[in-house]
Amino acid sequence: MRPERRIHNHRPLYSVTGGRVFYDGHEVKDASAASFVILHDGYARDTWNVYFDGVKIDGASSGTFKAMRDGYARDTWNVYFDGEKIDGASPGSFKVMHDGYAKDTWNTYYWGRKI
Repeated sequence: MRPERRIHNHRPLYSVTGGRVFYDGHEVKDASAASFVILHDGYARDTWNVYFDGVKIDGASSGTFKAMRDGYARDTWNVYFDGEKIDGASPGSFKVMHDGYAKDTWNTYYWGRKI
C-alpha cells in the first residue's frame, strides 16, 4: 500500500499578485514576488529560498534546485520528497523511475522512503 501523501493536481495553488506571493489563499511570508518561480508538485523558488506547499524548505539551495516529478526534487547537496529531505540520498546520481520509485547509486526509494 502506498504511503499517504498529498497529490498535486495540475492547478497551481501559488499566485503572485500585487507584489506578494500566495499559496492556497495564504501569503507566503518573505517570498520575493519579483523573482518567484512556480515549479510543479507543490514546489516553487525565488532568488533566496525554496518552498513546498507555501512553506520554506530550510537549507534548500534556490540556485540549484530542480523539481523532478512524483514529489521528488533535488539541489546540489540534498534530495527531497514532498518538501522533506531524504537523509543519505545522493543528489548527483538520483533518478526518478516510475510509480513512486526512485534510485541513486546505493539505494532504491519508494515514495521518498528507502527500501
